[in-house]
Amino acid sequence: MRIVLTGSTGKLGGLIVQQLQFRCRPEEMILSIRRPQGAQAQAYRESGLDVRYGDYDVPESLAPSFAGADKLLMISSPSMDDTARLAQHLSVVNAAKQAGIGHIVYTSLFAPEKGRLSVHKLHLDTERAIKESQLPYTILRNAYYSDIVKLLGTREAAASGILPSPPGKWVFNTASRIDLAEAAANVLTEDGHGYRTYELTPPRTWNLGNLARSLTEATGRRVVHRTDPGYRNDLYRMLPCSEMSFVSGDLAGLVGRPLRSVADEVRDLFG
Repeated sequence: MRIVLTGSTGKLGGLIVQQLQFRCRPEEMILSIRRPQGAQAQAYRESGLDVRYGDYDVPESLAPSFAGADKLLMISSPSMDDTARLAQHLSVVNAAKQAGIGHIVYTSLFAPEKGRLSVHKLHLDTERAIKESQLPYTILRNAYYSDIVKLLGTREAAASGILPSPPGKWVFNTASRIDLAEAAANVLTEDGHGYRTYELTPPRTWNLGNLARSLTEATGRRVVHRTDPGYRNDLYRMLPCSEMSFVSGDLAGLVGRPLRSVADEVRDLFG
C-alpha cells in the first residue's frame, strides 16, 4: 500500500509524516508538495521519501503527483479565501479520481453543522464533494489546535499574574496537533476506517481556570483568571461561532493513550 500526502510541509502535515515514518517504509510514502525544491522537501528526499510537485492552484499538477498511491491524505488548504479553498479542494478530489486513488482521508473541522463561520460551510461542502465522488473516504473533523493558548494572553498573564477574559462561561475543546497527527497516521495505516466520520476533540473541555492553574505550575508564579468587561481579544469574538462545548471520544479512541492536556501545551510554551 502506498500513501500520498498533501500539506506535508505544514505543522500538522509534518507531524503526520513523522508518525508515518514509524509505521511505513519510505517507498510506501509519496509527498505532493507545492515547492518541491524547498528545504523541507529536500530533507524529505534525504530520508528516502518520494517528493513530487503538486500545487492546489495548478489542478493539472495533482493527478500526476498522486499516481501510484492507494490512499490520499488531503490536508485542507491554508488559504484565507474560502471560495478559493473550496475550488482547491474540488481540484484535489477530481485529481484523486483521475489518479485511481482507492481511499481519501480529509482533515475537516469539528462539528461543522453546529458552526456559524464561513469555514464551517467550506468543510461541509468539501465533505459533500468527497462523498459524491463515490471514493471510499474517512473524514477527520479536527478540533482547533491547543496552541490556541498562545492567543489568550498567556505570556502577559505569566508576567502580570492575571489571565483576563471578557465576561462569559468560556470553555475549550481543543486538541494537540501531536494527537491529531497520530490519529491521522493510524487511520491511514489501519483497516476498518472506510466511510467513517470522526469528531476529533478531547472527551472533556477545559476552561480559563484550568489555564491559569497550568500557568502557575509552569512558571512558578501564581496566575489567576479575572473577567474584565473592557478586555478586547478578537479570539473571544470568534469562539461563540463554534460549538466549543462539543466533545467526543473519537480522538482518544484512535490514539489509544491519554491525550495531551492544556497543561502539556503550557509547559511546552514556557520551555
